[in-house]
Amino acid sequence: MFSSKKTLYHYISMAEENYREYLKGDLVRAKKYFYVLHPVLACQWILNWGTPPTMLFSELIKAELPVELIDVVNQLLELKMISSEAKLIKRIPEINEYLDKSILDIKSAVKLLEDNHTPDWKELNQLFLREINRDMA
Repeated sequence: MFSSKKTLYHYISMAEENYREYLKGDLVRAKKYFYVLHPVLACQWILNWGTPPTMLFSELIKAELPVELIDVVNQLLELKMISSEAKLIKRIPEINEYLDKSILDIKSAVKLLEDNHTPDWKELNQLFLREINRDMA
């Protein structure tokens, strides 16, 4: 069963940690933006569609990235593809502002969600009892 709240917590924690670690300086590695954008867009997908997010970044961009950021992110993708992994670039204020706002918005939305994942222990309990009874026989 898909637990959206648990998955959202996972993705938003990943986004926050990578944001803190990689995108706070004046110069950042281009590819590190995707370490934060991907989980943020995945959270947006979950909140909007209620399903596990697609793993294809291109689909996440198309479905969840605000229109005003599409060109900037596409330029960043091109730069990442032609540059070395260690290439440092100036921080991109538009993306950082989007990430700042989105992370806060997602965290607020997650707090309001009910935890819809209640485990069904019946099958596990039956297995446990069968094993105890088998050992006693």
